Amino acid sequence: MFNTISPRRLLLLAVPALALAGCASTSGPVQVESENQDSRVAVVVLHFTVSDFADSMHVLTKRTSRPVSSHYLIPEPGDDSYEGEKLQVYQLVDENRRAWHAGVGSWRGMKKLNNMSVGIEIVNQAHCHEAQDDTEPAEPTVADWAAERICFYPDFAEEQMALVAETLEGILSRHPDVPPTHVIGHSDLAPQRKIDPGPRFPWQWLYTQGYGAWYDDDTVARYWDRFRLDLPGIGRMQEALETYGYEIELTGEYDEQTRNVISAFQMHFLPWEVTGQNSPATAAVLYALIEKYYENDLAPLLAPEPEPVLVPEPAVVPVTVPVTPADAG
Repeated sequence: MFNTISPRRLLLLAVPALALAGCASTSGPVQVESENQDSRVAVVVLHFTVSDFADSMHVLTKRTSRPVSSHYLIPEPGDDSYEGEKLQVYQLVDENRRAWHAGVGSWRGMKKLNNMSVGIEIVNQAHCHEAQDDTEPAEPTVADWAAERICFYPDFAEEQMALVAETLEGILSRHPDVPPTHVIGHSDLAPQRKIDPGPRFPWQWLYTQGYGAWYDDDTVARYWDRFRLDLPGIGRMQEALETYGYEIELTGEYDEQTRNVISAFQMHFLPWEVTGQNSPATAAVLYALIEKYYENDLAPLLAPEPEPVLVPEPAVVPVTVPVTPADAG
């Protein structure tokens, strides 16, 4: 029923197949390193978890209806849910892969920051108490915006911060092109919706360890002497905040989005003055940072501010109604 093939014919068929196999590569592609490349990582984002270690680990590693993750999770001492003998850094996502931690936001014009950032979640059980009623004043003011909640921010432990610095050292050694101004908090890239890592996070201490941006006191004092007498207008402050990195609409008005951006900036650099309002100290610190890190962008911010354009009211032209003989009669 079946045709048979002689052993000699099988041998003849096998020889070409072996020859083709010998020509094929079995060691993978030849690696030639190109000079034209860089790291995908442009930003490092620091967060706090608001929950304990066990809950944070679950949320960051298990699929939920709103999945989130981070590259690293750092526990805090005194957490009963942490079962380790000593504090250790936990890596949850490889740095070459995308963690889902940043969400919607922007920094220095860069969007989709999950694609180009490393996220570090730090266990810190900050929490806010929300207003229990829906009552809103008929004409809301700036003071009313801050009255929607009261928040509590625990300190970050020294042992925990040592692990944060150690983690940053490793990340920045692998991605050396990340500048100091790109080591930021979640509230910096999403000031309209996020407050972490909060006003108690020790950014200045981190700077003394070699990570992140900070200002020089002498430069701040120089700008403060100037701005206490001639404070930049809100439009100019919006331009300066955008220059440093924040996403802000240049409306020229002190609106809610501007208040939120100023608050985020103050939480990072003036944590003793988180008012959301412009002030000589806020402007001085902002300009000192721009001078230090973006000096080429400083000149337009120091130029005289344009005078507001006043639109004259239309002149009232008297209307003369002609009188006809019929009207006069």
